[in-house]
Amino acid sequence: MSFVAQIFSGIAIGCIYGLVAIGFSMIYRAMGLVNFAQAEFMMIGAFFGYSVLTAFPEMPFLAVLAIACAGTAVLGVVLERIAFRPAIRRGASDIYLVLLTLGIGMVLSNGARLIWGANPVVYQIPLAHDITRLAGYPLPTMYFYILAFMVLLLVILQWFFTKSWTGLALRAVAEDRKTAQLMGVDAGFASSFSFAIASAIGAAAGVLYAPIIYVSFDMGAVGIKAFAAAVMGGFGSIAGAVVGGVGLGVVEMVGGQLLAPEYQDSVAFAVMILVLLLRPNGLIGKGIAK
Repeated sequence: MSFVAQIFSGIAIGCIYGLVAIGFSMIYRAMGLVNFAQAEFMMIGAFFGYSVLTAFPEMPFLAVLAIACAGTAVLGVVLERIAFRPAIRRGASDIYLVLLTLGIGMVLSNGARLIWGANPVVYQIPLAHDITRLAGYPLPTMYFYILAFMVLLLVILQWFFTKSWTGLALRAVAEDRKTAQLMGVDAGFASSFSFAIASAIGAAAGVLYAPIIYVSFDMGAVGIKAFAAAVMGGFGSIAGAVVGGVGLGVVEMVGGQLLAPEYQDSVAFAVMILVLLLRPNGLIGKGIAK
């Protein structure tokens, strides 16, 4: 594989990490919560998409993407209302909250296994087999869709957080929750809205990734790399999540090519450690506040 094709593959895979990492950062900024169940929203979204495609095989892929995102967003809001918000209101410690997110992640994973089974499933769509040549080397066309989606999402998020009243309210809550509440911002709504967006973005990552890989209940394992990407980029920063995700994906792909595929994870995490030694707060952003 040419160097250009390697870099492009790394960017595409890194965008998947970045999408999940954006969810980590959004929920942390809105609620001060490190949600280790975030990657399970990606898995649930991928299974939602699979169910839609199974029921309506002719449905356009973009419609499948939208339905999966909407369904996962609803699930995220429900979990925020019945689990996370009550725990925070009762003054749960950070350790308790981390354990809570891990427990919910396990419940989601095993719930998916119960509903969709233990065997991996595939998206039976032509797009899953489409190939586009870059510098003479074949690459899944899905990589180009992933990259285009990431660019579109960043444009939408930039507009949302700088131009819309809801986006400005979310930023106000992220900066100073108590002051925002005194100014009339509904912090509870901000938390629910952040969960909805984060869950939907996670689902989008799952649906976009699904045509390339098998969909399974343990798909959320990618959350470890997404969390690493969020930390490397600067935890709590959306731009940092994208930079960290893309950087991790490129390093992983190039490292695996230079050494061997079985070492690509070690190379990626070694680079993450090096980055954090040199820049403890990550490449972008102010880092973890507490």
